[in-house]
Order: sequence, then structure tokens, then C-alpha cells
Amino acid sequence: MKCPGQDTQYWGAGAIFEAACPDCGATVEFFKDDTLRTCRGCGKRLVNPKLDFGCASYCQFAESCIGSLPPELLAEKRSFIKDRVAVEVKKRCGKDFSRIGRAARLAGHAEHIAAQEEGADLAVLLCGAYLTALSPEERVEVFSTISAPEGLVTEVMAVLEGLSSKDGGSDNQSILQDACEIADEEDRCGGDPLDEVAFQGGLARRLKTAGAEKTARSALVRG
Repeated sequence: MKCPGQDTQYWGAGAIFEAACPDCGATVEFFKDDTLRTCRGCGKRLVNPKLDFGCASYCQFAESCIGSLPPELLAEKRSFIKDRVAVEVKKRCGKDFSRIGRAARLAGHAEHIAAQEEGADLAVLLCGAYLTALSPEERVEVFSTISAPEGLVTEVMAVLEGLSSKDGGSDNQSILQDACEIADEEDRCGGDPLDEVAFQGGLARRLKTAGAEKTARSALVRG
């Protein structure tokens, strides 16, 4: 049985449409289930601007359903997983708003640090941040529930396992360790700001990445 979204008998108006190439302006015709089309004017590979990445982003049968996924779509799939992880974590935390809140703060700090660091993988970082709220067994359950890509699972688990290590690890591990340091300091301060001397003599010395100091100062240091 075909997925109804890919079966032409269910297609209506708008199933075939035209879009302008952003590079040369030439008209490119798309079918609704095309993932990519090549512009005849300049040869640029264009992602279908109306393609619904929804099911393809997490469905384990996406490759066989719509063909070999292009790199552009694979990147979207990897990015989409972090949102599904967040939802599953919240389900398992229930009304434990303390755990949920800390994981959300951790994710926010990791995202801010990552924006300033080359080599950071936001999908790995945010999945890892959310999953700190769960036990190792629950983390495995979450990834199993959402059918996450094996490579992403391996990277996230490695980062989480290395969180308690004081030794250097991957860039992602260092970023998440710094995000944890910032969140821990927030918990200790209880909302009270730090002065510059206390910051430089304490937290700043423990941070591993350059981007973390700016993030920590913004979150904790008295203006």
C-alpha cells in the first residue's frame, strides 16, 4: 500500500507547481513529492519549497517511500529529532517541573554557546540536554520510540556518558559540560547575580569553551 501522500490518485490542485530559482530566477517545475529538482538555467539543485518534511523527518521508512534522501533533507531530519526528543522527555517527566525546567535551561545555554563555536552539532547538543532529565534506561526508550538515526543516537549517548568526565572530549561534550556548569551555578545562586570578581574567580575558571564565558556572563553576572 502506498502512503496516501505519495499516491497520485489522492493528489489535487497544486500537486504540480512552479517556483523561481533563487540564483538565476529561472522557472523550475516541481511535483509535490519531488525532494529535489535541478534548475535548467544554472544547474543549482533546489529543495522542493513546498515539501512537507513532517513524516519524512522521522519515519523510519522515509528512504523507501520517497527514494534516497538528499543531504538537504537528511539535515532536516536530524534537526527535527531534537523536537521529538523534547516532547518525549516532557511526557516522562510528567509534573516534575524542576527536571523539565532544568533541561530546558540547559538546552538554552547549549544553544547559545553552540552559536559561537565552530564544529558544534545542535541536534546532538539539544537532544543531550533534554535527555539529562532522564535515566540511562529512559534515554534508550526515548530513542527507540522515535526511531532516531543510529548515528545520532551513538553521538548523543557518547556525549552524555562523558558529562561527568573532567577530561577533554568532543566539542559537543565540552559545550554541554559548560552548559551544565552554568545551570549548576544558577541553582547555587538561586537567582542572585554574581559580581565580576566572584565570576572570574569561580565559574569562569571551570568553563572549557570560549562561547561559554559570554553565555555565562549574560545569564549570571550583575550588569
